[in-house]
Amino acid sequence: EEIFLNMESSGIKIGEQGDVVLVRVEGRGTHLNSHLLKQFLRYCLAENRCCFQIDLSRCTYMDSTFLGMLAGIGSRVLERSLPPIKLVRATERVRGMLENLGVIHLFEMTHEEGGACELKELPSRNVSAETRSHEMLESHEKLASISPQNEANFRDVIELLREKVRTPDSK
Repeated sequence: EEIFLNMESSGIKIGEQGDVVLVRVEGRGTHLNSHLLKQFLRYCLAENRCCFQIDLSRCTYMDSTFLGMLAGIGSRVLERSLPPIKLVRATERVRGMLENLGVIHLFEMTHEEGGACELKELPSRNVSAETRSHEMLESHEKLASISPQNEANFRDVIELLREKVRTPDSK
């Protein structure tokens, strides 16, 4: 997998306060930055840093790939009997997206602010098209597993992504 560093903003800032990992999503949460946040959260879980607060007060939109990635991490946290990920100050629009896809139950919704620690930019990386396709498929399969409505809504997308993953050189 080829990953190149670039200077673009990822829209994701991170910090720590005690045993809490703080994340802030600024702007749009999409397939372009979901891989980065997923890798970071998985790294934290592997290091037994398992108390997460994700500030969504500056998040203007989440696509289905980003929502599916969050649902996957949220499920993994709950399966390990860890405290649920706290989604802090989600805007009405973002909260509606979480509710519409039936994933809101995987998180603790709160308006309490995390501590006032310095957040640093999570560096953006270019991800291979093959990796992005696999992650998009995984996200949509996660959403489809949550409800029959999601399964119906994402059936065609999942089939297209499965085909793309089977034949990676097709663009």
